[in-house]
Amino acid sequence: MIISRLVVRNWKNFVAIDLNLEERVFLVGPNASGKSNLLDIFHFMKDLVVSGGGLYQAVTRRGGINLIRSLAAPKNARIQIELHFSSGPNGDALWRYALDLKPFPGKPAAPMVASERVWKGDRLILDRPDDADRRDKPRLRQTLLENVVTNGEFRPIADFFNSSAYFHLIPHQFRQEGDGGNELLSRGFSRRDFFRQVAAAPPKTRTSRFRKIEAALKLSVPLLEHLRLDESPEKEAHLESTFRNWRKGSPALHDTQLSDGLIRLVGILWSLMEKNSLLLLEEPELSLNTAVVRQLPGLIHRFRRSPSTQVILSTHSPALLSDPGIDGKEVVLLLPAEDRAIKVIRAAELPDVSKLLEQGLSAGDVVLPRIQPARIEELGYFQ
Repeated sequence: MIISRLVVRNWKNFVAIDLNLEERVFLVGPNASGKSNLLDIFHFMKDLVVSGGGLYQAVTRRGGINLIRSLAAPKNARIQIELHFSSGPNGDALWRYALDLKPFPGKPAAPMVASERVWKGDRLILDRPDDADRRDKPRLRQTLLENVVTNGEFRPIADFFNSSAYFHLIPHQFRQEGDGGNELLSRGFSRRDFFRQVAAAPPKTRTSRFRKIEAALKLSVPLLEHLRLDESPEKEAHLESTFRNWRKGSPALHDTQLSDGLIRLVGILWSLMEKNSLLLLEEPELSLNTAVVRQLPGLIHRFRRSPSTQVILSTHSPALLSDPGIDGKEVVLLLPAEDRAIKVIRAAELPDVSKLLEQGLSAGDVVLPRIQPARIEELGYFQ
């Protein structure tokens, strides 16, 4: 299943979002328009249900509920997240989950469930607060979604987010031998995070995937000769690579010595092969050659189909958006509006953009000029 509709109120820099989603979504907008904040809505849901997570942890790691609530919202406004799940963009409605949050009385940074509702199809199966919540207010510090004892009737929603993944591999942090000690790394990949994922795959699966990754890298890194996973018992797992232009007998390069682009491409390819229900990619074009970036939408399309995975990514790249297979319904624009709000809308819903796309122009040609700051040319003369 996929998330077919997202409705949000008062989340970070968004006052209101009501957005239909496809199986592949490209988020496009100026700097600081909220692309990462929009992706973080889905990551927040994963933090709710993942082992060791829960509502309190999900809110605390973001600095408290007052830092999540939009500064443009009224002081006592609730944070509202509503997600619709279906079998596809035009498929049958399967689930609907709605969560409203507010500060817990006497603890302004701590969250409280103001409302939690679940529909199976059109049938409401959970409606909180209920009588038990009203008798025992501390119950509202937790969602029922996060608890396996209470989510049995709607566990497919929890399972969906539990199997989702966020990818933003930062090469210089990847080269660190440990976890890096940075809480922000838990949103993406540290070096150890990556090899934990690799180790979790069955041996035959690992071998097959790295064979495919090596073949893909040979197409995009001209001098690459071999890429292999070294899992020798006496060492921590690592990647080794060799190149054709080296003298005979040269030692293989350790993964901490690989180029930024090669590291990121390995990570992207591995993430696309994982069996995730939802994959969040933050600017996958970083450090990659333009010719490689142009191939990413096609790669995502093919890998997404088997197994079925919804992919939502943010990008600034004209090369990535030049793919003629990108439909206007897949492109989501984040546009600063005159009332200081951020307007979130699909490109296909803008008549002039839709018309140009129908005439054969690419999303990069049509959409990127729309998000360009009005006075950006003055930057070149700034001193």
